[in-house]
Amino acid sequence: MTAPVVNCLTSRHPKLRITVRSAAPLAKLREHIHGEFEHVSLASDIGMTMTDALTVDSGGSYSYYARLHTAWDREVATAARQLEALRPDVLLANAPYLPLAAAAHAGIPAAALCCLNWGDIFQHYLAAQPGAATIRQQIRDAYDSARAFICPVPRMPMTDLGNLREVSPLGRRGVPRRQELLAALGAPADTRLALMSLGGFGFDIDVSAWPRLRGWRVLSGMALRGRHPDVIALDSLPLTYIDVFASVDAVISKLGYGTVAEAAINGVPVLYTPRDGWPEEPFLADWLERHGRTAVVRGEDLHAGAIVPALEALAARSAPPPVEPSGAEEAAAIVEGLFSDPLPLPGTRPAAM
Repeated sequence: MTAPVVNCLTSRHPKLRITVRSAAPLAKLREHIHGEFEHVSLASDIGMTMTDALTVDSGGSYSYYARLHTAWDREVATAARQLEALRPDVLLANAPYLPLAAAAHAGIPAAALCCLNWGDIFQHYLAAQPGAATIRQQIRDAYDSARAFICPVPRMPMTDLGNLREVSPLGRRGVPRRQELLAALGAPADTRLALMSLGGFGFDIDVSAWPRLRGWRVLSGMALRGRHPDVIALDSLPLTYIDVFASVDAVISKLGYGTVAEAAINGVPVLYTPRDGWPEEPFLADWLERHGRTAVVRGEDLHAGAIVPALEALAARSAPPPVEPSGAEEAAAIVEGLFSDPLPLPGTRPAAM
């Protein structure tokens, strides 16, 4: 979600200095962010801890929030010193709230960027826990301290935040390379292709127990147990993830912002497994049903490999017009407005973000 905005900013302002603070692997960041940037390997929050790709660990999540907010003022002051050491002109946070509170403490203009906020997620899962009201208020105050909370659709309502700025969808448009993909697989021209990825968490599926997939191949972007003749590891293929995404007949996933937005942008249907009461999911599902094609596969059917009928029915549905990913330009314009001085043009002194 962040990379298209950063890419838009650096395309407009090539001398803009970008510092990315993230625990994500550098290779993954470089896959998404086109220009040069400095990388600080640091996680600003955990969001919610997960037991697997679909299930929230409420106990572990509460322990994290309780520890953080017991020493909240000290944590904010420490984070502010870390931020000041980078000397940024603007902070863009997707969407940890501690850096936003730190930016306010240090007097650094900041914007949040996300389709949700962790205060609402905390409230949904942990409102009954001791001290939850105080924690929730501190999270909300941190988000409210941002000059803008940029919300790409589809999004949660977030009606209690007063600084929301809604923008159009954010995402990448891949290059359809179906023939190259089939050639790399050594597959016949009439083979149907599905991409399976449930996000950055484990999900224990033993594909050796699956039946044959009757004309389908599943390209897996996640670790699986066992082997299956119709399931191929995505990292064995010579194409980028987004080009594979744009080349398949369907995606098998959970509903997360990136999958939903890029499915609508690239005209790819989504067969999804419902998550464990995740409060964002109804909003994503409703939007994708109106702007794309989607259907549900139960977790037990996914584990059993009983997916072909649902995939065929989904792929047979007529596709609506692809969605335009114009949110990057809209969000970049909001971020540009946070700089106290005009943004640098080629040949001028770089700024930091």
